[in-house]
Amino acid sequence: MVNQFPLKLVTFTCILVVAVIWMGGFTRITDSGLGCPDWPGCFGEMVMPTDAGRLAYLQERYPDIHVAAHKGWIEMIHRYIATFLGFLILIVAAIGVQRRSLPGYPTLLSVMLLGLVSLQGAFGMWTVTLKLLPKIVTAHLLGGLIIFSVLLFLRNRLQRFFDGDLAQRKMRPVVLVGVALLFIQIVLGGWVSSNYAGWACPGVWSCAPGAEIQYDFREGFDIFMAVGPNYEGGSLHLEARAAIQMVHRVAALILVLYWVWMLLQLARDSLVRRGQVIHFTGLLVVQVLFGFANVVYAVPDSLAFIHHVLAVLLLYSAWSIAFSTSSLVNEVVYGGIERK
Repeated sequence: MVNQFPLKLVTFTCILVVAVIWMGGFTRITDSGLGCPDWPGCFGEMVMPTDAGRLAYLQERYPDIHVAAHKGWIEMIHRYIATFLGFLILIVAAIGVQRRSLPGYPTLLSVMLLGLVSLQGAFGMWTVTLKLLPKIVTAHLLGGLIIFSVLLFLRNRLQRFFDGDLAQRKMRPVVLVGVALLFIQIVLGGWVSSNYAGWACPGVWSCAPGAEIQYDFREGFDIFMAVGPNYEGGSLHLEARAAIQMVHRVAALILVLYWVWMLLQLARDSLVRRGQVIHFTGLLVVQVLFGFANVVYAVPDSLAFIHHVLAVLLLYSAWSIAFSTSSLVNEVVYGGIERK
């Protein structure tokens, strides 16, 4: 019997990276990003101090942040899980190198993951040391999404490897465009969150009914903001935050319209399973509803976290559709009919 330990390990690692991304979102949503203002420890220790006297002393020493034991623990738990994830990816890379002589084994992909997680660790450090600089926080989110995507791709490759399917496959461009739009939308959501722009537009169908807002897209999407200030709570003017929020909404509309059109096309040509369509569509509908709820209820932590969780689940569902609708590289289309 073929030892499928690498496949099981990568499957578990996929689950763990989801937990890390969710925990990262929870850390950000609860304003715990500076719960530990140093890195990799927390106030010089590897465990968040909880003694009242010690906390009072730390508050005097760090007057520019709110020192709270629960925030430090949220941040440290995120770091603990992320460290364990890095350790598992190190094992995945080591197995890939060990099995590099096996035809079709995705060694390069396994090793590439190690480089990605190392870079992600650096962005985690910069997130803290640069005091939640929005472009770094957003890049950190993007890095997590890329690692998750590469892990899913690696799992798909390993599944086919152990099934004896060594044929090269390509994903359909129309689906990849949909995945790219979803990536952009999630990153825009991260930009909204890192700039504290979620509450900038209290109106559902417009930014602020009855009020005229001059959107400042230049400031809202300026990636060359000053390095040094503490960005906890945000530093942009209302007009800039409103611009970010409205771009996020418009992008959401484009995303929904594209995916509805694309799924209809794939279903018409019997290229996608009915269950997959229902799964993605259901997640999309619920995500839109929670987006509206966040506007109506001024982005409470619970709804914001659910919105974050659903975004990651949507990305998983999108990649599942991309993998299942892929075709052999040597397939040729004659008059709309695919032949091998």
